[in-house]
Amino acid sequence: MSDSGFPVVRDVDRVRRLVALPDVRPAMLDKLAGATVAMVGMGGLGCASAPYLAAAGVGRLVLIDPGRVAPTDLGRQILYGAADVGALKVDAAAARLRAQSPGLSIVRHAVALGVDSADTLLGGATVVVDGLDDGRMRDVLNAWAVRGGAPVVFGGALGYEGQVTVVPPGGRPCLACLFGSVADAPAECSVAGVLGPLVGVVGSLQAGEALKWILGVGQALTGRLWLVDLFTGAARVVPVPVRATCPVCGGAEAI
Repeated sequence: MSDSGFPVVRDVDRVRRLVALPDVRPAMLDKLAGATVAMVGMGGLGCASAPYLAAAGVGRLVLIDPGRVAPTDLGRQILYGAADVGALKVDAAAARLRAQSPGLSIVRHAVALGVDSADTLLGGATVVVDGLDDGRMRDVLNAWAVRGGAPVVFGGALGYEGQVTVVPPGGRPCLACLFGSVADAPAECSVAGVLGPLVGVVGSLQAGEALKWILGVGQALTGRLWLVDLFTGAARVVPVPVRATCPVCGGAEAI
């Protein structure tokens, strides 16, 4: 028993089911312990993915979000409770994640991602998880990945529908190959609504993609888009072709 009266949880017990997976070996846990995952946005997607990353043994999380917890967040952003309303999301999330995984290193940035700050905020990240609801910042994040920063696991959830794809560092296709610029895409969760469990489904898949990338197992969702519709229960994966004229990753001629 610990001084608090609760049982001591050994790190080896936390990951016992993880290392039982095919292709995962105990020696790979060092990759997780040495990894840094940057969480850009601590809304519904970030709240769903961060606990799984922490529980799996990722050594360091960088939480980036300028927002504060609002009452309307509590229906889907599961790291927060009523007592957190008004608090910075990065602070409230860090407190919950440290309670879950006391050995976790957490860096908090209560600022928005921008063109001038991307390298500073994301530098050193092994993987970046997108939890944004602002198309302009998502364009910034996509361009940063294409410049060779780090793989970015993009996710989106609106209404009953969600999607996930991975843009590799310096890789193609990128988010703009699929959607073009998303700077003007409406972030109308407040109007269109969102089914609370949908962000859990999408965020959990994002965490899985990040863990697979760190461990070097499985097939990443690069060049593919995972789609789910919780209204009908349908899910599918579709290819994302490289767009030769993409203004982000299509080369100097396209730009």
